[in-house]
Amino acid sequence: MNNSNESNPRKKHKANDGRLFTMDCAHDVNAGNTNDSGGFSPSFSERGDDSTEASPKNNKTQLDRMEEMMMRMEEKLAAVSSLENRCHQLEAKCNSLETMLELTSQSTKKHVDEKFDSLYLHLERKSSSLVDKLDAKVDSVNVKVERSLKLHEYNEMLIKNQGWEYSAALPSVDHLVHDGGYTADEVEYLAETAEELEHMTTKMRRGEWSLGSHLHEMNGNLKGIYMEMRDSDPPFSYAVNNELLPHWKEFVAALKQFTPAIKLLPDNCESSFTFYSVQLNPNAMLLIKEALMGMPFKMLDFTNNNNGDGARGGMSVDAILD
Repeated sequence: MNNSNESNPRKKHKANDGRLFTMDCAHDVNAGNTNDSGGFSPSFSERGDDSTEASPKNNKTQLDRMEEMMMRMEEKLAAVSSLENRCHQLEAKCNSLETMLELTSQSTKKHVDEKFDSLYLHLERKSSSLVDKLDAKVDSVNVKVERSLKLHEYNEMLIKNQGWEYSAALPSVDHLVHDGGYTADEVEYLAETAEELEHMTTKMRRGEWSLGSHLHEMNGNLKGIYMEMRDSDPPFSYAVNNELLPHWKEFVAALKQFTPAIKLLPDNCESSFTFYSVQLNPNAMLLIKEALMGMPFKMLDFTNNNNGDGARGGMSVDAILD
């Protein structure tokens, strides 16, 4: 088998720097041995010299390629750097957006909280106002209902008294003088007191008050049952005042049923029960005390009264409260 190197007289060798060159063995090798060692020295032909001259061109081409590769790498590195800068910009923008979003979220939350608080306060005020109005309305209705009930009780009292008649009667003057043996002053006292008791009893049965005119002028908000006798009268005996007992019973009966008239008065109006210089025997005193217990009078006044035995102060608030 023939070696390809033997069939091709032109051999290629690689230089130490990596470049290729060709040797022509057929024409360029001298047969003579000029060395002392008996060897031979090769001789390069002109064709070999041409190959050597082409190596710098190849080297230049490789350098150009490497330079292009380096330029491309630099371009890629520049592109990577640009992308990295772009990433940094995007990251900064994201951070800015995140900060903005957080601030916006906090501002929105604060606004919502303020709006909620404002709405809550508004609703609370509105609710309180409605509650106050409702309470006022309920109070007004209660006052009207209570007033209606009191007026109903008052009207019922008046209806019951429509058929009422004063039943107590005073004996005639002749009977008092001849049969009773009373003096003219005693008879006059009995007549005046009986007349006054009948007048006051009739007014109470009609739901009316009997307050003295001079007291009404002193206090216009005062309503009362007022009985005044002459303080110049001398004290009369039990027997004389016993003649008035039927009249006191009529008075007390009218007083007991007078409560609806007292309740009908306005809250700023004072109700009073006043006796001035009235003579009472023990029986009449007990009747009045029994009637006054539990009645809604705001004021009780007993002045210059006696119990028929000549002793002043017989009828007093203490006597009623005992």
